[in-house]
Formats: sequence, structure tokens, C-alpha cells
Amino acid sequence: MFKKVLIANRGEIAVRIIKACHQLNIVAVAVYSTADRQAQFVRLADESVCIGPASAKNSYLNREAILMAGINTNADAVHPGYGFLSEDELFAQMCEECGMTWIGPQASLIHDFSDKTNSRRIAKQRGLPIIPGSGMITSETQLYDQANKLGYPILLKASHGGGGKGIRMAHSAKELFAKYQIVKEEADSSFLDGSIYLERDFEDARHIEVQVLGLPDKLLILGDRDCSLQRHRQKIIEESNASVLTKPERQELYKLVHQLLDDANYQSLGTVEFLLVQHQFYFLEINTRLQVEHSITEETSGVDIVQAQIKAAAHNSLGFSYVTFDGHAIECRLNAENDLTNFVFETGKLQTFLMPTGVRVDTGLQSGDKVTPFYDRLLAKIIVYAPDRDQAIRQMQKALSQVEVCGIGTNLTELKRVVASQKFVTDQYDIHSVGKLMEESNHESYA
Repeated sequence: MFKKVLIANRGEIAVRIIKACHQLNIVAVAVYSTADRQAQFVRLADESVCIGPASAKNSYLNREAILMAGINTNADAVHPGYGFLSEDELFAQMCEECGMTWIGPQASLIHDFSDKTNSRRIAKQRGLPIIPGSGMITSETQLYDQANKLGYPILLKASHGGGGKGIRMAHSAKELFAKYQIVKEEADSSFLDGSIYLERDFEDARHIEVQVLGLPDKLLILGDRDCSLQRHRQKIIEESNASVLTKPERQELYKLVHQLLDDANYQSLGTVEFLLVQHQFYFLEINTRLQVEHSITEETSGVDIVQAQIKAAAHNSLGFSYVTFDGHAIECRLNAENDLTNFVFETGKLQTFLMPTGVRVDTGLQSGDKVTPFYDRLLAKIIVYAPDRDQAIRQMQKALSQVEVCGIGTNLTELKRVVASQKFVTDQYDIHSVGKLMEESNHESYA
């Protein structure tokens, strides 16, 4: 087992990885920007190193500064978490060259799969249905030609995007180029790569994903999730397992995952994402990293996914050879955004930050902390688990009623309204329906 792991991330996921390291008796090293000097994850780590100023480009995306921190602290492995450099092929290679194990899939597989245009090509070669789309857009002429061919509305997506970033919808040729420039700029600043492609937008789709853990001799499926409830392509509520699936559909879904990865020698965690449209699965992408929503799969599988990822990278026994799924879990993402003013990103001091008791809450914040404008909006993940979906919904409604945040605006009202809506309760929603669920919900019970 590793003796010391450097966590190349921040916030909630850094806290989560530090806890997993401590449970495995591993020394945890945090890296932080000047804006995060007083952050909870820095205080929880056994050692910490400042790697630069507040800007992510000069700190959490600074490969050389992070690697130097690992070398100077004698770390023998690097865990990238999610976002930032977690799907950066070059960074994975550099870690290995510096004598530190990369806690993630092989760099060659990051190259193959994290580039979404490339992963679409591989999926198509292996017989998976893919969403109609373009290759990488390299000129304005190609942009308009491909959009006209696919038809409007159309999605513009960063080839190396993730976490809902680097995605915009264009409803007409008139707004296409402006959206193109926005996506390129966001992708370049968030992922150091501004390449994009186009994809057809399906109506009445469900966003279904499968959590896998690749080992040298087998591919373990740890469960599936329904991540359809999104706003502007950013997930806000996730469920595990995906209750919308029939038994034959789940079997077909897992068959497609094995078809994609069985011969790839994929090792470490990964998430294969699909759109389900009229009982047909279309390959969407594969994320070669830990996911934000891994927590609900931990609840339904009983597997500590972060510990399993670390053990697999260290070539240690996982302690299990197969996984069964039980019950139902729901996760709500509490974000720093004012749902009364079009969900504008809110920053400032958390004068009050009270989370529900008796349920799982993953966060890197507490009362008195400051939310800065430099990183993501996630304040906390509120996770409930119950024997069935109906009970899980009731638990989540109760948990949300206990949340109290003062000092900045949040999306709490939105979350309450969605989980109280009739279409959510009856599992009759799609990837475009968040606004409708809010309009149709009876939120007087939360007054």
C-alpha cells in the first residue's frame, strides 16, 4: 500500500480523498492555492503545500507546481479527484516519470477515451450506437456546415469537457458562432484545450451512466445511475440505481459497457455515460476518473469507491470479487447560486451553514468559511439511502427541510420544489424537465 498520497484537487473531493487515505493509514498531502489557505481540506491533510495564486490556471492546473510538491514531500502516488487535471494525459505521464503512481487509468487510455470525439469513434468501431454528431471543429465554415447537416437545436461540446462545463446549446445559425466562442473560451480556461465538436440534442431522453472499476483480470460493474435532472447540462440531482430501467434494459446496458471496455485493459475507475431514448441506448462519453456523484453508488453497492480506486492502483486486494446492488440512493447538489436571480454564482461568507443530520453530507465547508469566485459552485452533496425509491424521496424531502444557509444564495428552493414535484415522485421526467418540475411542484409545504 502507498505510504503517502498527494491530492491534486481541492474542496469537497479533497476532503473525501483525505478521509479515504486516513482509513487506509496513508499520509495525505494537500496542495492549495492562496485562496484556499484556510480551507477545511488543508486543515485535514497531514501535510500541505501552497502551489500558486487563486487562479486555477496558476495553481490547480499548474502541472509543474503540483509535481514539485509531490517530489518535495516524497509522495509515492497522486490522486487527481475530478475536474482540473484528472483527465490530463500529459499530467498522468509526468507523475509516472517523476516516480509517483497515478491513481487513475493508464495515460494511453486517458488519451483514447477522455477526448470525446475520439471516444465516440472508438465506441462506433466497437458496435455501440452513438449520438449523431461531428468530428472536431477546426474552422468557422466547418462549424456552420456540420450544424446545418445535423439540424437545430444543436449542442456545442468541449472535447475534453466535464462537470457540465464546456457545453452550450444553439437554437439557430444566428447564435451558433457566439456559443462556439463561449465554449472554446470556457474549455481552454477549464481544461487547457479549446477543441470542440457538435452533437444532436435529443428530446425526452434520460441520462444513464454506469460506474466501473477495471482490474487487470476483470471489469467490475459497481452499478448504474440516473443523472437526467440537469440545468444547463449540469447535474443537480442523481439517483442510484436508475429506476427507469427494466431488467432487460439493464442487461443490455451492461452488455454495451463490456463491449466497449473488455478488450481495452482498462484499469481504475471509470464512468460510461449513455442517453436512453425510446428504449434505445446511445453512447455519450466515458469519464476516466472519479465522478462527483460516486457517493450514491457507494450507498447502493456498499463499496467505498475511493478506497477501492486507491487499492487497485497499489495492486492490493479489494477484499471482494463481485458486487451486488441494493436499495435506492438520491443525491442533491447544493450550489452557491441564487435561484431567485437566475442562478447567478454567489460568493461571500457562510454566516450559517447547517446541514441535515442522520444522512450523508459530503462537503468541504463549514460556517464561517468563504466561498470565492475562482472555482466551482458546489457547497455540499446531500445523500440519502433507503430500501426503495419512495422512502428515499421522503428522506430527501425531510433532509432538505433541515438545510439552513445564510450569507449567500443557494439553489435550495429549486431542490425542494423538484423533489416535491409529481413528475419526480412518479419518475416521469427527462433531461429537459427541471424547469417544468419547478413550475408544477407544490412548494407551499416548504413555506
